[in-house]
Amino acid sequence: MTHFVEVFYSEHCPGCSEARRIVRQLVSTRPDIAVAEFDIAVHVGMATRYGLIATPAVVIDGGAVLYGVPRVADLESRVDTPVTGRDGEPAG
Repeated sequence: MTHFVEVFYSEHCPGCSEARRIVRQLVSTRPDIAVAEFDIAVHVGMATRYGLIATPAVVIDGGAVLYGVPRVADLESRVDTPVTGRDGEPAG
């Protein structure tokens, strides 16, 4: 299964470069993860759809959101844990 990680950043965000670097580091060791990066000022609609309130924000498989500069271990754990809906069933 391929996981999709989306990184939302902003131009003047002090932690965004580091968050993007950490996500790229994880992706370089995990062929099962695809990544896309989005400037939140350009992709306002996507950010609104996810309910994002700050950057950096990392969206995992369209569900889980991590704010701030993530640790590789936290990212990997979230990727490997299926996102579930309110009823505990897999989302999607």
